[in-house]
Amino acid sequence: MEVWTNLKKTSIIIVFIIIMFIGSSTFAKYGICEVHFIDVGQGDCTLIKVGSKNYLIDSGAAYYTNRVIKYLDSNSVNKIEGIILTHYHDDHYEGIYNIAKSRKVCKVYLPSHENSEKYSLADKLLKIGVPVEYIEKNWDIKYYGINLKAVGPLFKDESIENNNSIVLQGKIGSLNYLFAGDCQKKEEEDMINMKQLKKCDVLKVSHHGLNTSTTVQFLNKVEPKAAIVTSDGINTPDKRVEKRLINKGIIVWRSDTQGNIVIKDKILSCDKNNTTIKLK
Repeated sequence: MEVWTNLKKTSIIIVFIIIMFIGSSTFAKYGICEVHFIDVGQGDCTLIKVGSKNYLIDSGAAYYTNRVIKYLDSNSVNKIEGIILTHYHDDHYEGIYNIAKSRKVCKVYLPSHENSEKYSLADKLLKIGVPVEYIEKNWDIKYYGINLKAVGPLFKDESIENNNSIVLQGKIGSLNYLFAGDCQKKEEEDMINMKQLKKCDVLKVSHHGLNTSTTVQFLNKVEPKAAIVTSDGINTPDKRVEKRLINKGIIVWRSDTQGNIVIKDKILSCDKNNTTIKLK
């Protein structure tokens, strides 16, 4: 009986050591997942770092390209696995050419809906040697530490390009994210009605905090703990949207007041006032 008890104890210790070894080696290989909301004024450019792999969601306007490139350099981003463009507005895609010329970009993912910029953008990227893939229904991107799925758009909008925004939902590291692009009320309603949305820890607020989006119904569905607004402080955000977020007890950080915003290991930090917040 004593021998059997000792064998059980030994087995438990061995299993524990194996689990610890796998966990520590996994961490050593991939490191901590990071999400950087780069300050590009009233535009979008988000860097996701998963170990040695780097991804961008949007690339900002051409005016801010040098700022983005310097930021990538300062974070040792020499190679980008993929750039995901949410829709065909220049404050989201125009910087992509110089970014792609400045370092290795393995692939660019473009929205599949028809737009006058669609094929022009694809041709220019192909000419500089960057492969292009179109984002279709149920498109996702999975890698250790990142699992994002396109949950919108569900329908094409012929009149409002913002409602064709790719909306990405899923996990990066230990947090759930929702990157809402520039989707407006109609696309929000579509995702709610089709039961596509889940609760998230971090919301990239749609359309730079304008009152075209981020309805009460939408916020009731996703219930974020923190909301990141990519804004210039002049035209955006709309005070009504900011008030809606604050009234729900959501942490609201804006790129015009916080600068570059980084989320790493559940810690929000920024480079304008050196503030840090722990997400519970």
